[in-house]
Amino acid sequence: MTYSRIYIKNLLLIFGFSLLVTSCKHTPETLVIKNPEIAVINDSLFSKTLNKYVQYHYSLPQNYNESLSYPIIYLLHGHGGSSQDWFTTEGGNAAVTLSEMAKNTGIPPMIGVSMSAGNSWYVNSVEDWESFYIKEFIPHFESIVTTSDYPTGRHIAGLSAGGFGALRFSLKFPSLFQNVILLSPASYDPLPPLNSSSRKVAAFAVDGVFSDSLWSTFSYKHLQQDFLKSTQRPKFHISVGDDDVFNIVPVVTDLQQFFLKNDVTNELRITNGGHDWECWNTNFKEALSVLFIPK
Repeated sequence: MTYSRIYIKNLLLIFGFSLLVTSCKHTPETLVIKNPEIAVINDSLFSKTLNKYVQYHYSLPQNYNESLSYPIIYLLHGHGGSSQDWFTTEGGNAAVTLSEMAKNTGIPPMIGVSMSAGNSWYVNSVEDWESFYIKEFIPHFESIVTTSDYPTGRHIAGLSAGGFGALRFSLKFPSLFQNVILLSPASYDPLPPLNSSSRKVAAFAVDGVFSDSLWSTFSYKHLQQDFLKSTQRPKFHISVGDDDVFNIVPVVTDLQQFFLKNDVTNELRITNGGHDWECWNTNFKEALSVLFIPK
């Protein structure tokens, strides 16, 4: 494998030829994981929106050809997580999953990328993480890994708080993604349960205390009507473990009812499992099979 074009583009960014970021903080670091032919690359960019560096990790398909464009799947981590979570052996192991499924099941070779968003829940609140992700991060990343203006497909997957973010992104910007994978999405409406980590973050707090009204302003239900006006809608795969301790089963069933009522293509899976990587990995693989393998 060669990443020469990627390194060259990052060097150009350092010297100020990108309109989106002022520089990369460091030279990309290649991390070899499990299979020596599969690499995860650790990089960062400086955000004008956030006025700080943001770390991200990404993986490229085996036999990556820099003259071609590939589908990209954006991977959103959960509360307390980071961009590494989707790629560690103990976590999502996404680089291996994408590579092995491309080789063995027929899904297309894909680029996977995850960004460290802290406990922002991907919203414009204390900091403008939604604006950064949509307006800075996605254009920046695609300028590095694609040879055309657009990838051959753009997809998104998120778990828990990341599922909350992925759902909001896909409803607010429905033409941006072709497929959406929601793993135990913590998209509670009207309010999260008392044990939800959303009650402990600054994004939904006023004077340090969780605000019911602030939480409600970020409900995905405020985005539904504009979403339905769009002529381009992604396909959704929603899943949750039946033993999820954060009461997400009602969230996904309510969401599916909205999709069914409005003829939005979707699949729902309530599987055996909890709020953990064992459940998410199983359902992520199943979602990839359903969404990307031709029937």
